[in-house]
Amino acid sequence: MLLRYEDRNSMAASVESRVPFLTPQLAEFVTSLPEEYLISADGVRKSVFREAMRGIVPDVVLDRKEKIGFETPERKWLLALRPWVENLLQSDRARELRALDYPKAVQYWEAACAGRRPFGTAIWRWINLIEWSQRAGAQYD
Repeated sequence: MLLRYEDRNSMAASVESRVPFLTPQLAEFVTSLPEEYLISADGVRKSVFREAMRGIVPDVVLDRKEKIGFETPERKWLLALRPWVENLLQSDRARELRALDYPKAVQYWEAACAGRRPFGTAIWRWINLIEWSQRAGAQYD
């Protein structure tokens, strides 16, 4: 799931990501390594990989302690789409979906827009479920 999100987000932002390094064989190998190869005695993460990259990747990059992640601007996106999302949430389809706790979904959405809750994956899931159900003409018994 995270690889799919990472791939989608990196492509949307024209960012080359590290996903091509991950193969089933590499994942299997890494999970078989002793813990001290993954986290060194002094707490350095990915220690085997960092040492393998010495001389290839600049030391300033390899020796960084902070974790740098790629964060999507979900709040910005969803606030820009707010009229569409609210129209979707107010639809008959949204109200009839038994898999969606409609009152809680609306409450969560309002809290997220007001800054009291994070814009998380739940909102994207509701939006996709409602939109897909409408487009596919899905019937639920």
